[in-house]
Amino acid sequence: MNKKNKNSFLHKKFNALVVRKDSSNNYNLKVEKSEINNIHDNEVLIKVSYSSLNYKDILVCSGNPGLVRRYPHIPGIDAAGIVVFSNTKKFKPGDSVIVVAQPMGVKSSGGLAQYIKVIADWVEKLPKGLSLKESMIFGTAGFTAVLAVHHLLESGLKKNNYPILVSGATGGVGILSIFILSKLGFRVCASTGKLDKESLLKKIGANEVIHYDEFKNQTDMPLLKMRFAGIIDNTGGNIISTGARQLIDGGKIASIGMTSDVNFKMNLMPFILRGIQIIGINAESTSILLRKNIWKKITKVSKDGLLKLIYRECNIKDSIKVIKKIQNNTNVGRVIVKIL
Repeated sequence: MNKKNKNSFLHKKFNALVVRKDSSNNYNLKVEKSEINNIHDNEVLIKVSYSSLNYKDILVCSGNPGLVRRYPHIPGIDAAGIVVFSNTKKFKPGDSVIVVAQPMGVKSSGGLAQYIKVIADWVEKLPKGLSLKESMIFGTAGFTAVLAVHHLLESGLKKNNYPILVSGATGGVGILSIFILSKLGFRVCASTGKLDKESLLKKIGANEVIHYDEFKNQTDMPLLKMRFAGIIDNTGGNIISTGARQLIDGGKIASIGMTSDVNFKMNLMPFILRGIQIIGINAESTSILLRKNIWKKITKVSKDGLLKLIYRECNIKDSIKVIKKIQNNTNVGRVIVKIL
């Protein structure tokens, strides 16, 4: 695209969800008019079709200083859309692209806007076999869930009579982890504070649903009765402290999130006597080659009818209400945002 066409997008007003900090240190959300002021070398301008809401977005909208320190800010760590201008040979106008599991939305303006300017290194072409909408049904949450399962399998996790424990089961990563594990033939035990969602979790693939409180006030014995073959943990704290002592010999923990607690009390006995392992999962550090592998795995299950139970759709204006619902811990599953 030539310079004239490039300039036609600069300073063009478009809708974006903006987080603002007021003088009382309160954080407010509003859909406002925004604009792109410049496009640098190795940057891509994308017209966004869909975004999604992830836990990190909720932290940003709530004013987490460890993520974003300068406001106003446009959140959204996921985006799927069409390239309208490219300052790199990697992409051309008309390309369908995604931005998933990258620093966008934290180190830059995010995907909850009609247009986004993104560093080309963060952009991927839409994987073959996926629609823009399907890519956002999974988004960073689904990508992370599949990545966690991948690492567990690579570390030697095998199917047996013991289930995989998934904590934070009604969240995006949790619910998609259950779905993926079930599709692979694993038994799954879902841990949640929302037992009223037991029926949904079992439809998705959980064989058993237990309350998060089962991991509180356990005996302080260094080893407990073997109960799980592995753990995908999204909460931290008690799940790792107590769950680790209930793993079978050679059990694995994929540690993803820390919504409950960033710290946990750990006894070394399960590591020494049962040979358990803990694996940290950081989707942003995934190599290009492994990213392609993960997207292939996602594409294989992207048409499954059960996914309709996992997500719901809203538009950018309604996203403010949905974000407040998530902040109040009353949301279940994935939310994708259609950018109008």
